Amino acid sequence: MSARGTFGAGWLFLAAALAAVPAASQKSGPYAYITNQSADTVSVIDTASGEVAATIPVGKRPAGVAVPPDGSRAYITNPESRDIHVIDGKTLKVTATVTVGQGPLAIAVHPSGKWVYVADWYQDVVRVLDAQSLTVSATVAVGKSPSGLVVNGKGTRLYVTNRDSHSVSVVETAGNEVIATIPTGERPFGLMVDAGDTRVYTANVKSNDVTVIDTQALAAIATVAVEERPYGVAVTPDGGRVFVTNQYDNTVSVIDAGALEVTATLEVGDYPEGILVHPDGKRVYVACWFDNQVRVIDARTLETLDTIPTGDGSRAFGVFIPGGS
Repeated sequence: MSARGTFGAGWLFLAAALAAVPAASQKSGPYAYITNQSADTVSVIDTASGEVAATIPVGKRPAGVAVPPDGSRAYITNPESRDIHVIDGKTLKVTATVTVGQGPLAIAVHPSGKWVYVADWYQDVVRVLDAQSLTVSATVAVGKSPSGLVVNGKGTRLYVTNRDSHSVSVVETAGNEVIATIPTGERPFGLMVDAGDTRVYTANVKSNDVTVIDTQALAAIATVAVEERPYGVAVTPDGGRVFVTNQYDNTVSVIDAGALEVTATLEVGDYPEGILVHPDGKRVYVACWFDNQVRVIDARTLETLDTIPTGDGSRAFGVFIPGGS
């Protein structure tokens, strides 16, 4: 009997039903949300399969991304339409849009999922939003042109890069107060805190280096030279390696966190921007603006594992995978 003859109408009905199930319900790995700034969309990658599960229209010139650890939502900033889109992590549909300030760029979520932090590039403030109501509950004055945001694992501190003040603001989240302002290299943009909240690393786009900040001393302890125009920073879960995208050099610098020196420089796609280490610690995801793709790198061997086509102008600035670092 042929293979076709072994299945009846019931099987055909089941196959059709399974084919109709949306990708969101079939996912087998956490999603990576990649903002495509020139296409006004977000590409959603299933990190288990390496496939794009959905392409979602959002606002104008989407840039920043934040996803809470539980992956329930993704928050997208749209600087030109001056708003935030909220995407449901299961249905992959936009569930809310809210106008926030004059130039929302970076965005971060408190580990509890209760608070969303939005940096306003033009008004030199960070707005704190209630994640449920999406209303502003506090406004924190920081330095000039706040660019990057990251919250530590305990949720006690928010770190803010101030590009045109050449500094990092340290905000205590309990009272939403700035407790320190730390000088960095010239024009810091992206940043990341390690899992133990012992160090913060900033990518300084003008001085072509990374500032290493001790979070107990609240002071810079080292400067590591990288390649031209560093933009984004990622740290492995064990804190041992730091990855930095270099926009003009089309590379990623790999820093040994113990020696505080560059141990490798990896060729990636054209104009790399957003970068993040998968929560499994094994893979590094790099959004490449001019190539309209995401490059996946083995965090240990530093070899390219995959290249995933996304949308026009892939940026992915922020924590774009739940639990990523």
